[in-house]
This record gives sequence, structure tokens and C-alpha cells, in this order.
Amino acid sequence: MSKLNTKNTINRNADQAIAILYSDSEESKNDLFWENINEPYKSILEECYYINEEGKYNQLTHITNSIKYNRINYIKLGMQLYQVRYYKLYKSSYTSFKDYCEKAVYYPVWRANQVIESASIAIKLIKAGFNIIPQNEAQARLLIKLNEEELMRKWQEVLDTYEPYKITANRIEKIVFGEQNLKKGTLKLPVKVIAEIEVKALENGMSPGDLITKIISGELTISHNGCVETKLAENQENVENLSADIVKKWQKDLKKLAFQERTIIDDFAEDLAEEVKNTVTDFKQVIKKCFIKSFFITTN
Repeated sequence: MSKLNTKNTINRNADQAIAILYSDSEESKNDLFWENINEPYKSILEECYYINEEGKYNQLTHITNSIKYNRINYIKLGMQLYQVRYYKLYKSSYTSFKDYCEKAVYYPVWRANQVIESASIAIKLIKAGFNIIPQNEAQARLLIKLNEEELMRKWQEVLDTYEPYKITANRIEKIVFGEQNLKKGTLKLPVKVIAEIEVKALENGMSPGDLITKIISGELTISHNGCVETKLAENQENVENLSADIVKKWQKDLKKLAFQERTIIDDFAEDLAEEVKNTVTDFKQVIKKCFIKSFFITTN
């Protein structure tokens, strides 16, 4: 496809559709460069063409509503992904929803699920009567972990704090998680290590900082094959896969604890308890008496 000469095209097609939809050599509306382009790009460019044509006659209100609609189009995207997942529409051509996401729409499955949850957040806010909702998926994503009561309260706080055009993901994050939780330092690591951390974080639907924090706290571990696992899952796996030798050793130790013979310490503790119960003398003298009786008289 030849490079567009935008200036000349605009002059030549001033009363036609937007100039960028035409190539240098085209002279009529019927010869558009995108007619042989694959989907979904063809449909998008075709829609742009008609938007421009209609724009000559549309009122500002109509165009404004269309702009607002497209800004929150992540809701529609989330619901479409939800339909595919819920009704298992992928089954005829793909092995799983994950397979569908990766091969059909080029989304990692965790990201697709995140968009679905973000759309759900927006719908909840609309149902609650909010006229202003998160304007993109990045903003809605920050509200996913809130329960319904927290969601309403925090979003109202966002609206009370900022004018709609000043609302950003960073400002929402400050209100939802607080200033203190956002203070961050820097850590110098080899570029290769940083890249590996980012990949692992993306695979598990979290930020690199969250991944490192959870590993340090022991909440997550990295297995020998590079998979991220929860500590609970690891412990459960260890318990479920105990060898017969370990089980026998545990049984032997428990039996020994249950039936071991009395020791000098046991006698001392019992004598001490008896003396304390039956005497009102000085407590130090009681301990001294029991100690001498148990350790010196017995050993002699």
C-alpha cells in the first residue's frame, strides 16, 4: 500500500470522507484502500468512514454520546468475554477458555477474566445510580477487590474528591488503598531478572511489586519448575504425598510421647502443685523444698 499524501488528499476530497481512508491514487469513494483488508480492521475502518459521512449531519449531542460510549466500551468487551466463558461458546473450536483467549483474541486468560470483573464493577455502579463511572478498564480494575459496600463508599469518595476529567487510575488507587501503601522505593536488579519477575507477575495477574511482596511474606513460593504456588497448596501437597516411612515414624513418635515413663521433671511438677495447693508458706520455700526433694534426694 502506498504512503498516504494527507495534504493533497484532503484538498482533493474536501467534501468526501476523511482523507486518511484514501490512498494517493484513489479518486472516487468507491475505491477505498481498506476494502481488501482482513477483519476486524476492515469493519473498524468501514465504521470510521460512515462516522465521518454521518458527522456532516449529526448534532453535537449525538457525537458526544458516541464518544462517551466508546470510552466505556470495556463494559461491552467484558460482557462479550463473559458470554464466551459462561456459555462455553469456545468448545466447538478451542480446548478451553484459556485456549480461546490466547489464540482467538490474543489475551492471556487472566487478563480476560480481569476485563470481565472490571465490566462487572462498572455495571454495579450504574445499577447503584452513579452517572459517572470509571472511564476505562484500568480505572475499574482498581475496584475489583472491594466488597459492594466498600465499592460504593470509595467510588463516592473519588467523585467527591476530583472533577470527572481529573479522575485517573493513580488517583483512584490513592483513595482505595491509601497514601501509605503507595510509597515505593527502587531496587536495582539485572534487566534479565526484572524481565523474569514481570513475566511471572503477568502470568499470575498481579504487579511485580505484589509478587515480590507475597514471596517474601511466604504467601507464595516459586517451585522448581518455575510455577508460582501458594504456601497452603504446597503444604497440602506435602501432607497428601507422605511416604509410608514418614507415617510410621510419626506414629512411633506419638506413641512414645503418649506412653513414655515419668521423669524427674514430672515428679517435681507434681510435688510443686501439691505443695502449693496445701500450704500457705512462702512460695520460694515451696519451690526450694520440691526442687531439693526431686533432684538431690533422688540422685543421691
